[in-house]
Amino acid sequence: MSYVDELAGELRRVGIRGTLRRRIVAEIADHLASDPSAALGTPGELARRFADELGTSRTRRAAFAVFAALGVAGVAYTVVFAAAAEVQVSMLHARTPLIGVLAGATAIVAPQVAFVTGLLAGLRAFRRRRDATVSAGDARILRRRTGLALASGLATMSAVALLVYEYTSGLPAWLTTLAYACAAVGGAALLAATPAVLSATRLRVSAAGEPADMFADLGPLVPAGLRQPWTFARAVAALLFLLVTFAGIVQSDPVDGALRGLAEGVAVLAGFSILGGYLGLRRE
Repeated sequence: MSYVDELAGELRRVGIRGTLRRRIVAEIADHLASDPSAALGTPGELARRFADELGTSRTRRAAFAVFAALGVAGVAYTVVFAAAAEVQVSMLHARTPLIGVLAGATAIVAPQVAFVTGLLAGLRAFRRRRDATVSAGDARILRRRTGLALASGLATMSAVALLVYEYTSGLPAWLTTLAYACAAVGGAALLAATPAVLSATRLRVSAAGEPADMFADLGPLVPAGLRQPWTFARAVAALLFLLVTFAGIVQSDPVDGALRGLAEGVAVLAGFSILGGYLGLRRE
């Protein structure tokens, strides 16, 4: 088997297929035709270098694409709930109560997950924006953050549409139309970013190295005394509790504010416990 034939097989093995693989093989064949003694390394080494560089570039591009799409979806989500603020949702009745409750819970939890994971993915991609290659560990963490952000964003837009469907009998027509339109716009933006995410997952980055932790992403924003994963998580939970409680006091409802603040703090700690290792916030 010739060098070019072996390279074609190795490129396929690391996830480089289709037109891109044919173009690389053709370029290497032309290069060898003009310089048969060129030191290109073994076909496996060359394929891995291509995969590392292309995988890094595509993973970074996917993170930026999802971050931008989440911005559009976030605006759409805000518009819907700002418009619905005047509607007495507690007076409405869902077509199917269980589905209405699940859709409501998803519409509350999913956007928070999307915001955090999307921001973390964007920070990691921005921090590594000039690197030709990243380690397999960094690529894996970035893909996880990007994929979860995309999935959470799509879940949010689906939940908004489902909420409107479930409670449509008690909603004004203008709000129903607005909510469906916003869910469609946000969902379309996220779907437009999906091919970039899928493209990034096909390539196997194999460069050695451990993934950086979240403090490398946040940099000087985190004081030295908080640079331990669980210490930082507890500080964020406490801060959220205080902010939400203060908002309740301002609205003359301190008890409800404290309860909501406690729920937010517990959610932060639960999320950190469940997803912290998976998203590279702490050691798995």
